[in-house]
Amino acid sequence: PRVDHHITTATTVDRLQIGVKSEGIISQRFCCCDADAHKSQNFINYNAHLQPLITPMCNPSMLKQNGLQHSEPMAAYGRLATDISTDAPKTVSNEQQTETMRFSTFLKAFLLVIFISVATLQFALWLPFNIPVVALAAIKTYVPAWYQYDVEHTKFDNTLWTYSTDYILTAVMLFLAIRCLMETAPDKCPRKDQSSLKLRLYSASLLLCYGISTLAGGWAHQHITSIEMLHSVRFRVLWFLCVGNVSFASCYMGLIGREVQQVFGVRGAVPLGPWWFWPAYGSYMAAACALGYISFKRPACDIFIAGITQFPTTCYCLVTLGLRKWPSGAVAGDGKSKDSPISLVRLSYRIMYYIGFIGNAPLLPMYPILVQYSGMSLAGINTLLHSWLMIMWSMQGISLLHLCKAMSSYKPKAS
Repeated sequence: PRVDHHITTATTVDRLQIGVKSEGIISQRFCCCDADAHKSQNFINYNAHLQPLITPMCNPSMLKQNGLQHSEPMAAYGRLATDISTDAPKTVSNEQQTETMRFSTFLKAFLLVIFISVATLQFALWLPFNIPVVALAAIKTYVPAWYQYDVEHTKFDNTLWTYSTDYILTAVMLFLAIRCLMETAPDKCPRKDQSSLKLRLYSASLLLCYGISTLAGGWAHQHITSIEMLHSVRFRVLWFLCVGNVSFASCYMGLIGREVQQVFGVRGAVPLGPWWFWPAYGSYMAAACALGYISFKRPACDIFIAGITQFPTTCYCLVTLGLRKWPSGAVAGDGKSKDSPISLVRLSYRIMYYIGFIGNAPLLPMYPILVQYSGMSLAGINTLLHSWLMIMWSMQGISLLHLCKAMSSYKPKAS
């Protein structure tokens, strides 16, 4: 059969379909009629003419050479090829946008932590001198030293009452830290232990910061007995461990607040921020302590300034737990509802949590008044302050232990 090349594309496609479907039949006829040379030659000619019809389907330019029209089937094929070819640039563009957004988020958080760190340190150095009623006493008490001490202004107690209460604080904080670490699931379920691991680690780390601080402070009060020894490297290291750990404790307070927000807080009420935000903040405060920005003639004053730098993280911890609408007393803490760890947190421990984190604030105005106007000895003042710290820090530890227990006791749903 002859093939007319001056046909439309639609006819071409029809013939191609017929030719492809008929190829097996024609081959059978060829085998059956091998003796008929004329029919065999016709089959060969047909196949020879069929090949040019297949090639233009893959090469549109040959369609034009043969006078064929590039109609709708080929146009659809072209659109399909175009769609596929544009997928890769779109994917690259989306990845670039994602990277840009990540960098923008990082940059915003980085600038924010710098701003908060610098502003809080300046606020901590400004606040003691601007509290009504106690401003005059604070001016006499908070005399900057930059680790340079003198006989006139420097007071550093070495009595038994001071360093023994420091050591008692260390023992209590160490005990509570170990308890937090060991507050695993009662049934030893690995999933429950994993869900509470971060909060247990952060809580134990915070309490260890307190414990290391009081241990170093007690050792310094016991063994540094003269003004000359206050200028030694030994005292500088001990006092950095004492004040620096209180400064860096903001890191773990912020991480505790972050974890409390994720588990117990109202979704979206408080921003989480990146994980490194509060460690960066705590590191800045510890560095400021090491460089002498938090150094006064009375070394005990350093602790109060370091305590003021905990203001942002203290508020963060209070807000994350305080914004929650809690179940009624008949349900909360009864152990019957275990759909969420929220139902296992008791009111008494929540109150203990709030008081423990905010309860050290009155010590700031109290200290200069006690020093300047009370007539108490340094040993008596330090014993009173250490007893106050014992109560508040213990309330923090016990309430955090309860939160760890609530997380370890509830059964998370399978994801």
